[in-house]
Amino acid sequence: MIQISFWSILFTVVNLLILFIAFRIFFFKPLAKIIAQRQKEADELYEEALSRQNDAEELKNSYEQKLIGAESERKQILAEARKHADGEYQNILADAKSEASQIHKDAVAAAEHEKKEIIGSARKEIAQLIVDATTKVVGSKNSAEVDSDLYEQFLGKAGE
Repeated sequence: MIQISFWSILFTVVNLLILFIAFRIFFFKPLAKIIAQRQKEADELYEEALSRQNDAEELKNSYEQKLIGAESERKQILAEARKHADGEYQNILADAKSEASQIHKDAVAAAEHEKKEIIGSARKEIAQLIVDATTKVVGSKNSAEVDSDLYEQFLGKAGE
């Protein structure tokens, strides 16, 4: 049978304690160091990821602000361009109106001049007709037939 003695129990307990201490020194401490090191690396990676995420958020916000600024700048540029185009339109319109007014004035002046020339020419012709008629009247006899003939000739020449 198996004998259990005090010394064997003590020897087993001492062996267990030595094994426990040996495992603790040679196995658990390096394992704990490795676990602690891995935990530290994981924490650093997590902190770096948070930092990059915060940087990305800042860049995103900056981009959105720049986009909003660009949009407002675009609207401002469009408004200025419209204002400038409207001013140019008004200038062109004013120039066209003044040019049209000048053309109209020139045409009216030319028509008046031509009208005066026609009236002057007509007066000269009428005067010439009257002079011709009077020379015929004065140079011939005073009779009703002659007057009637002269009147007909005058009307005929005036109608031409």
